[in-house]
Amino acid sequence: MQDKGVRIIWVYHITSLVNSVGHIWGNQAWNTGDLSKNNWWLGVLLFGEGWHNNHHAFEYSARYGLEWWQIDVTWYVIRCLEAFGLATNVKVPTDAEKVKKSFVISNNTL
Repeated sequence: MQDKGVRIIWVYHITSLVNSVGHIWGNQAWNTGDLSKNNWWLGVLLFGEGWHNNHHAFEYSARYGLEWWQIDVTWYVIRCLEAFGLATNVKVPTDAEKVKKSFVISNNTL
């Protein structure tokens, strides 16, 4: 019984951690119109959930770690499930969708 309570409390704390730290510390890779941030240590600690700005930019995506260096254990599990036919219609953002959400730096000169 106590073990179940500890697990529930752990999940609540982790959710709060992502929702608070993920909006305070880190960097924004995508223009989402909010304060969501990618935080590398949360990404590692929480198996990919720390890539919070990526999540806000592409909410439908099964992959939150969009860069090769962004560890996303959940994505690796989903890929394995897909390989065994246990996950289908897995969605990730296309390059065109990424360009649309990126912070665009103009090369125009004055």
